[in-house]
Amino acid sequence: MEGWRILLVDDSRMSRAQWRESLARAGAVVRTAESAHEALTLLPDWQADMVVSGLHWERGGMVLCAWVREAPRPPVFMMLPSGADALATSVARGAGASLMPGSLVPATLSAALSCAQPSDPPPAVDADSGPGHVVDFHGLLGCGPDMHRLCHRLDKAATTDAPVLLTGPSGSGKELAARAIHKQGARRDRPFVAVNCGGVPESLWESEFFGYKAGAFSGAGKDRDGLFAAAHGGTLFLDEVGEMSLAGQAKLLRVLEGGWMRPVGALRERRVDARIVAATNQDLSRAAEQGRFRHDLLFRLDVLRVSLPGLAGRLDDIAVLARHFLRECRSDGDRPPPRLLPDALHAMQNYGFPGNARELRNIVQSAAAFARETDIAVEDLPARVRCRYPQAADRHGGGAREEGVGTADLVTLEESKHAYVREVLRRVGGNKRAAARILGVERRTLYRWLAEE
Repeated sequence: MEGWRILLVDDSRMSRAQWRESLARAGAVVRTAESAHEALTLLPDWQADMVVSGLHWERGGMVLCAWVREAPRPPVFMMLPSGADALATSVARGAGASLMPGSLVPATLSAALSCAQPSDPPPAVDADSGPGHVVDFHGLLGCGPDMHRLCHRLDKAATTDAPVLLTGPSGSGKELAARAIHKQGARRDRPFVAVNCGGVPESLWESEFFGYKAGAFSGAGKDRDGLFAAAHGGTLFLDEVGEMSLAGQAKLLRVLEGGWMRPVGALRERRVDARIVAATNQDLSRAAEQGRFRHDLLFRLDVLRVSLPGLAGRLDDIAVLARHFLRECRSDGDRPPPRLLPDALHAMQNYGFPGNARELRNIVQSAAAFARETDIAVEDLPARVRCRYPQAADRHGGGAREEGVGTADLVTLEESKHAYVREVLRRVGGNKRAAARILGVERRTLYRWLAEE
């Protein structure tokens, strides 16, 4: 527990003092709040590793549980009394909170919390849970309805051995989805083998997929297993299957229909058992109509189709993924990841992300590397994203600019200040006292700033 940042929330001054002393002795850095509102005011400005709440359900516990549904967030431990009704217990668990007995004495609280891992991501929720919950399905993260539907379909697909065809735009996570199907299914302990079909030359197709015997051709000094043999008993992921040549498609079809293949130079065929998951960003039906893809192979692959949504318009998922990628940017275990300021998040949510989640990850990594401060602001983002920030338009028009250097996406310091003030006010529900405390100014200064807009 050494160095953990813990926020204690309880409306009893005595309980807060006792818990704080116990956790501080265990090496934790502790802050306290007497209400859910105060806790939610502190959290955006103070990055806690975990939240421990002793609030009664009707006196703020419900509010804190509602916040638990937002993500990403630190693990939340709620101490419910032994007589808590079933509704309180069910909602708290459904929101992702961990429950602890309200009878815990301060001396045993630190021991109970030591079993937790505050740096872990939020716990995965059932794929059938409703929107608002963060779902982590073997690395596929999101909280919007599209992600919940996707994970539900992947979960269903994992229960069979039928071929799966994953469709979706480039960068939407098709390989991650294929791995999730493998990890969720009965073949999870067997190999997962991935191949980019567009990267296999036609002249090497058979030796890559089927393997070869020693002496089959010049340079074949010993037997070599192919991709099908390597994936035997497990899953073979055919990425960008639409890029496969027609000759390769014919050979693949024969294996899928009979389950037999012949290594190059071998006299006998070999039985193979590999679950096929294919992926493409093309319209294979149209490709088949144009003669670029075999109709019979499409019928074999397109048994269970799962479509992955693009990132454009999935505002909640953009926030979840951006903060997840920021946690990955942590350079060492003692240094917290950089925070994403509201203006930067708004700019990203207004950006179309033609490269989807892969592009988002690259943008976040770039911003984290080049940020001038520990926090990532809109000016730390690439120009193509900055210009999507509503306040970033050049409102003066016709201004001078250097040749080749755009300035339309830049804003004045005053505009940036007002945008941030509005965001803080939104986050605290319009409470000007709380907003002034977060901004570090007197309330009269805040009122003056608001009057200037």
